Amino acid sequence: MVSKLEIFNAALDELGHEILSDTGEGNRAAQVLARLYDKVVADCLAEGSWNFAMETIKAESDTGVEPAFGFRQVFAKPSDWVRTFAVSEDEYFTYPLLHYYDDANYWSADNSPIYIRYVSNDTGLGLEMSRWPAAFRRFVELELAARACMPITQNASLREDVEAARDKARKNAKSHDAMNEPQPRFPPPSPWTQARAGRMARGDRGSRGRLIG
Repeated sequence: MVSKLEIFNAALDELGHEILSDTGEGNRAAQVLARLYDKVVADCLAEGSWNFAMETIKAESDTGVEPAFGFRQVFAKPSDWVRTFAVSEDEYFTYPLLHYYDDANYWSADNSPIYIRYVSNDTGLGLEMSRWPAAFRRFVELELAARACMPITQNASLREDVEAARDKARKNAKSHDAMNEPQPRFPPPSPWTQARAGRMARGDRGSRGRLIG
């Protein structure tokens, strides 16, 4: 199973730096990587609708919240929510819920319950390294190396090279993950629908939510 130490050392390899024997070492490289690591993983999880980190829930409306206007039901987002993948009227995700609002801390809609698939940063899902596919792990390693490059090496040219490799790794991770997506899936909204949803969101909050992350 991959470990945080292996992630750190893979990042240091990219920087041409001596590897660590322990993540808690007192040298500058270890301290920089430790400071950056949690934010790097969080940002990498937020970059895509990763199947290995996907959670599915049945959400009941919060009866203690009464919206002043717009949709009648409010659903608090779980603490492990990272990004919404799909919202449905039924538990089999046969019928996408087209009219709902996706806010920072809650969803709102006119019917309850609703069914939601979302990327989770739970310790048993998105933060569980044993679940990370190799392509995603490589993305994390290179993102960590890119952010640590200047504090550790002060080499701007190397940072550009690492960032280019990171960009390729991100694209590769998303491509590999897409091959593991369940079928069928909700079709992406057309440009016309997206434009219409944007106008509605600025008006009465009756926007069509994003179905595919």
